[in-house]
Amino acid sequence: MNKLFLLMPAALLAAATFTSCSDDDSNDSNASNGTTKVDPAKMSFVVASGDPTSDLTGGVYMKVFSDLSTTRDGQVVYGDATNGTQSLDGFTQYVYNPNTGVYSGYIYARAASAQGIGASQPGIRSYKVRNGKLVELAGSPVKIDNFGNTGYFGDYTYSAQISNPYVERIDSTGAGKNIAVNLPAYAIDGTNPTIGNIIDMGNNEVAMVLNYSNRDSAVVAFCDYDLNIKKVIYDNRIGNSVGALRSVRYAQSAKDDDGNIYVFSGSSATDSKVGAIRINKGQETFDSSYKFDILSESDGYRFRKVFHISGDKFLLEFYASKTAYGVMDASNKYAIVDMSDKSLNWVTGLPDLSKLSTGWGDGYDGAYYLPVAAGTSFAGGSGSTGGGNKGGWTRATSAFTPTIYRIDANTAVATPFMTFTSADLLKSILILK
Repeated sequence: MNKLFLLMPAALLAAATFTSCSDDDSNDSNASNGTTKVDPAKMSFVVASGDPTSDLTGGVYMKVFSDLSTTRDGQVVYGDATNGTQSLDGFTQYVYNPNTGVYSGYIYARAASAQGIGASQPGIRSYKVRNGKLVELAGSPVKIDNFGNTGYFGDYTYSAQISNPYVERIDSTGAGKNIAVNLPAYAIDGTNPTIGNIIDMGNNEVAMVLNYSNRDSAVVAFCDYDLNIKKVIYDNRIGNSVGALRSVRYAQSAKDDDGNIYVFSGSSATDSKVGAIRINKGQETFDSSYKFDILSESDGYRFRKVFHISGDKFLLEFYASKTAYGVMDASNKYAIVDMSDKSLNWVTGLPDLSKLSTGWGDGYDGAYYLPVAAGTSFAGGSGSTGGGNKGGWTRATSAFTPTIYRIDANTAVATPFMTFTSADLLKSILILK
């Protein structure tokens, strides 16, 4: 999820052992790299948190924890300078590359600090875990023009520009290279496609999900790791495959654990095109025998975000209304979809998200971990934290305890995994797979 968003200060337990990360490189023998699963009790993860009083403009703290199997209460991340790592710049998206152990935060322009990367300057900061803490890499930060979709492939982390055919590719040192992608060669009626996601297929091959503003269909380009396009395929059974909240872009496509690629369309205006189709492992064509009609299963609700959990189960974030599903509209409900069974189960156990904010979560071993906080919410609905109080964003006054919920992919039941003090505006949890 390849992986919005999602994209996300009590001291860290002194006896914690960070078994999925070595002192010099977090990509050690315990890392799963998305294939062999490690006991959740041996997994480490990073929680990022902001300041509820200033939101993104207050920067972010990131802290490493161990053991996904143990619940915790009263934790503190923001302001913990002893055990955490501070960025003066605020992040809206987060990516961890298990192939290199590189953890990256994406700087929203209006959250960029003059003491950090530079006022109103978007960019990427990259880190690795050393001695139980995130340490910024020598090539970081990288300044960029803008970013929409983010993720990783091979030994690279990346950000794709929203409307221009460029991808910033970050290597294992944190240094960046801006790659021009030959999307103008695939213009239709004078309109270039834009990038909705880049999915690692392994062996120097990626599937790049594309979208056109003047057509509503699934489009996938097959490229090498230098993003040279060799083949493009189209399918009209579903619509465009990308989610959006204001200027932020969210992937609506991902691989399952068997290597099959699922391409979703969550907000097509055409009812019959809201669903998912599949590219089987090792193939470069859509499976003509597979289509999942998600709109029928959801009773008419469309969705903004798609997150892989494990196996062939995904978490979908749905809009609050059946009729309002644009970039400025609220989303506040979740469901688990099983792609082989073509079934959907609404998540229970979460608080009322209409006045809360959700952060950037992560899935592992049959569970999805979702941060929920009483920070800013958009138009009365959830979404990635950030944006201040303008343009539809409102600051919650709830006394809600910031909590990371564990959502069981089999039962669709959410239960508290970690709670935090009111000084934490949860931004993300990323599992160091």
